[in-house]
Amino acid sequence: MSDEEKENDFFGSDFNSSKYFKNNKVSVGPANLSTYFTDGSDAYANQNKLFISFHHVPSGKSVFFKAFITAFNEAYNCDWSSESVYGRADPIYMFKQTQRKITLAFKIPASSTSEAYENLTKVQSLTQFLYPSYTSTTNATTISQSPLIRIKVMNLLSNRADVMHQDNTSFDAHLDNYTKRQSWSSNEGLLGVVENLAVGHNLEGDDGAFVVGSNAILPKFLDINLSFAPIHEEPLGWDSFGKFSSDLFPYGADSATVRDLTEEAINSNTYEALKAAIEAGESGGDYREATEAALAEQEARYSGMGGMRRLKKDLKSGDEAARAYAQEQMEAGAYSDRQSDKIQDAYDEGIE
Repeated sequence: MSDEEKENDFFGSDFNSSKYFKNNKVSVGPANLSTYFTDGSDAYANQNKLFISFHHVPSGKSVFFKAFITAFNEAYNCDWSSESVYGRADPIYMFKQTQRKITLAFKIPASSTSEAYENLTKVQSLTQFLYPSYTSTTNATTISQSPLIRIKVMNLLSNRADVMHQDNTSFDAHLDNYTKRQSWSSNEGLLGVVENLAVGHNLEGDDGAFVVGSNAILPKFLDINLSFAPIHEEPLGWDSFGKFSSDLFPYGADSATVRDLTEEAINSNTYEALKAAIEAGESGGDYREATEAALAEQEARYSGMGGMRRLKKDLKSGDEAARAYAQEQMEAGAYSDRQSDKIQDAYDEGIE
């Protein structure tokens, strides 16, 4: 992401209902009274980064909307060809592709003339994003780039190609990791094409518009409806080992189960991983017994007669399980100062 794009994101995602007026004075209410005004939704959107963003790939420009989402739907259409064969009750089906289509509708209200003006400028930018880029060659213009767009609807619609799977994570930590992995940068939206866009200005009825001058009005309430066809930037499908190509497609949620955590911990046989599996607290039956047995075996190695000698030996060899065990015991104050010094020396030697 270029510095210009970062700057565009920083200022574009900042909402202020009095941005276009001096001294924070805005016109509000049916009588358009000039007064000081603060909109609580601005602070809510700025603090929680709850907005919709559109990133125009050819220009690198972005636009952000603080809006009410009225519709967000996904459709996965499987395309099959069929051939009827004489003597068969059912045709033979041949798979072609799975297409994903997204429909998004949102309403953009304005609490002040300043916000109404800003909303109009943002919708104007969005409509400009739908047109191609041109280049001039020998007194003629040709299309140089198609109007590709990245759309981001918080965590529900984004590009998941660069998100890493979380290994050896307890269940309590899964949701915490999920929320921490979310990014609001517009260039991390899902790539694709806008197939159609409809803008409703709602000049009729109770919403109407702000009259801001001679022959000049600003809609108080804008409706946006669009259809979006994603272009996925990584192959999607299952391999011969029964693993999906992208574990976090499409919402970035890590679907590890207790069984996954426990089996992974037993296979790794490290103190840290085994303890994480136990702390998940919901593994049962043979899995819990096997995990507890493996953990007990690991702890027994470093306790009792000769345990300190084996621990120092493993630390010097750089064993990860020994490091995890020693770190926890030292934090718990299980060793004397002299023992802690010896363990630290062995630990340092293992690092070297």
